[in-house]
Parts: sequence; C-alpha cells; structure tokens
Amino acid sequence: MAQEIDWRADDTEHELGYRYAHETCLELRARWHALWLLRQGYSRQAVVQALGIHRCTLNTWVAWYRLGGCAEVARHQLGAGNGRACRLTDEQLAELAAWAADGTFYTYEDARHWVAEHWHVVYTYDGMRSLLDRIGIHPRVPRPLAAQADRAAQEAWKKGGCVRRSVRRTRLGPRGWAGAMNSASGSLARCVGCSRPAG
Repeated sequence: MAQEIDWRADDTEHELGYRYAHETCLELRARWHALWLLRQGYSRQAVVQALGIHRCTLNTWVAWYRLGGCAEVARHQLGAGNGRACRLTDEQLAELAAWAADGTFYTYEDARHWVAEHWHVVYTYDGMRSLLDRIGIHPRVPRPLAAQADRAAQEAWKKGGCVRRSVRRTRLGPRGWAGAMNSASGSLARCVGCSRPAG
C-alpha cells in the first residue's frame, strides 16, 4: 500500500501518472505504471496481477525507489551499455571492415581466424557473428551450383543461345471454352457439316 513507501514530495500521484503516460521506453513504462498504482493505494498483489509481473520484480522496483527515488528506478535498464567492452579497437575494426571489403571474407570462421592471427584476440563463432553484425559486415555467400550443372549450357543460355525451344503441339480452343468431349473417342465433338467444335 502507499503507506509502506516513503514517497518523495515531488512524486505525487499526478506526477507518477504523467511519467507512466509519457514514457516511451517500455521497460520504464511498466515501472512507472507500478509505482503510480502503488501511489494510488493499490496493494502489491493487485499491482502484480494487473501488470502480469512477478512479485520479486515489483519488490526490486520498490527497493530501488526507496534507495534513490525515480532517478534510481530509471538508472537500472537492460542493455544500457553495461555489457563487456569490445576487444578490438576502432582502428582494428576499420581494418577488419577493409579486409572484408576486399572480397576475401566469406565466412565468420574466416574472420575469426584472421583476427586471431593478426591481433591474437580469440572470438567464438557466435561472438564474431555478433561483432560483425553490429558493425554491418556480412559474409559473402557464393551462389550454390548444382552438381550436374553444365556450365557451357548455362553460359549459352545467358547469352540467349537456347539450343532447344519448346513448341506447343496442341491447339487450344478460345479462352474460357472447355469444349464438349466425345465420350466414345475422347476427342472434341464437332458440329455436323463444319469444322467448328460443338458448343
């Protein structure tokens, strides 16, 4: 309930409601929503059920608020640059990008081995993939070629020299006309005295 928390003077019900309504970060928006409901006097159980969060999560948010108010609640964010720093310098990343632009970079494994040989920095496959994705480098994947492909025939086809052309040997009736089948012979029935199909 609201009495459990020593609310700051500035953190009125109106102020917390404003924070909740105008927050663009979804992670923080849920926290302001919870604090706003608590400020209105809702129980922790009601807030947990309304927001679909775990009770421990709500208790953590309340503990942060008690420690330093809204500033402390906003300080704890996922993906806020708290991860490990990149093991390559900016100059090394630029050199890696230049090497990839030369066309010798085909796989993440190639990049992994090259980085290990040149700078003695070891990355896992997933680590290298993540690094290269972050800086916008993607491996060049060669187009697959069928095992039975005839290269000469492919090149001739690309130049317009198709050796064999398929020609339609059957004559089609007018568009949308199904034709009447002669049940005895299986051929199209024709009008008596003319060459037009019966219709």
